[in-house]
Amino acid sequence: MGAFQSKRPSSVIDACDTFDQLPSEPLHDGTAFDFASTRGGVVLVVNVASYCGLTTKNYEDFKLLQDRFGDDLTILAFPCNGFMFQEPFGAKSACAFARKRGFKGMVFQKVKVNGSGASETFKWLKSRAGVRRIEWNFGKFLIDRDGKVRGYYPPQTRPRVFEGDVEALIGEKATEALA
Repeated sequence: MGAFQSKRPSSVIDACDTFDQLPSEPLHDGTAFDFASTRGGVVLVVNVASYCGLTTKNYEDFKLLQDRFGDDLTILAFPCNGFMFQEPFGAKSACAFARKRGFKGMVFQKVKVNGSGASETFKWLKSRAGVRRIEWNFGKFLIDRDGKVRGYYPPQTRPRVFEGDVEALIGEKATEALA
């Protein structure tokens, strides 16, 4: 091996500095979602489940945040069946379930959020937030306009509790060049 061999990143975790650099993930309908579209915006990423005891209150609060902040906040919901099989639906049905509760954000294909089979998106989020394991459904990551994880809120924390954090990030300007 030559001395000039380039060091390739071993994973998305190493290769991406910001959220908007992550590789695309499929939405509920199979179309690719390009995370670059979130560049310059405030984003909330959450693993969701339809049959969790936390479902109703979280969807109520997502609606509250979406009504208050509109296009200034993007919420990305990733159905997950990894906790007591509380998301038995396929992605399209999980999306319909969310829409019936007033959810206006993006709903993705089902993912795993922990372990070796976890989605690259959640591996990256956890590494940036210093979170070893998501404890349950509705773990929430708040991302600023520069694509940096600025907070992790465990499942028991309702979104309305950190509404002030969302408002503060929306009020901040992006510091990096938005190319």
